[in-house]
Amino acid sequence: MAAQEKKADSSPTNEQREIRGLIERALPGSRYETSQTLTEAAHVRRIRIEELVFRQGEPIPMTLMIRGHGVFRRTTVDGQQLIIGIANPGEMYGLSSVASTNSTVDLVALMDCEVALWRGPEVRRLATADPGLALAMIDRMAMFLNVNTQKVDGFLHQNARRKVIRVLARHRDLFFASPVLLSRAHLPSLVGTSREMTGRVLRQLEREGTVARVGRTGLRLLRPDQLDADVARSAQDVT
Repeated sequence: MAAQEKKADSSPTNEQREIRGLIERALPGSRYETSQTLTEAAHVRRIRIEELVFRQGEPIPMTLMIRGHGVFRRTTVDGQQLIIGIANPGEMYGLSSVASTNSTVDLVALMDCEVALWRGPEVRRLATADPGLALAMIDRMAMFLNVNTQKVDGFLHQNARRKVIRVLARHRDLFFASPVLLSRAHLPSLVGTSREMTGRVLRQLEREGTVARVGRTGLRLLRPDQLDADVARSAQDVT
């Protein structure tokens, strides 16, 4: 009887099974034992809307978004706040924790979230022993580097209309959701232009019948096909 109770106590919970599945999808090629260790070592936290998951300037943890969305927000030396990107559920972030680096951004909850966190030294020990984990982390960091390079190129070389259209299309499930997760107030930081410039583009898109402004901060997508066509045209203009 005692042995049965011990076996029942050691069996994985539903939460652990979910976390393990997300780890295996985010870091394919990792050893079975590595995924198990990460699952057991995960520091699971529930984060309320607008609370910080981690802070700019502090050691970055490897972070798995189990549920909810967040924004990566950077404060510049002159105090300007920029939204660098969106954290989506099921995705792994903070992979540079393997090198015990400090975060260059805040991760802020857009809604009530659940996250799993691992400290850098924990991750480094596992990556040292498991080449599959190390390669999976390198692959994801390379992907993030490529995405960020494209964003920088867009900030430098695209006009305001093209930037707004691409951001709205990329995050349409957040801008046009019910309830709204990204509002018009987030748009200037995501686009990298002034509030006046993004407002001018939105008024233009409204006149064209693509979107409508709703209330003080909301947006409604009226013509998804027109937004997609604008994105396609902007891509052709770049090439």
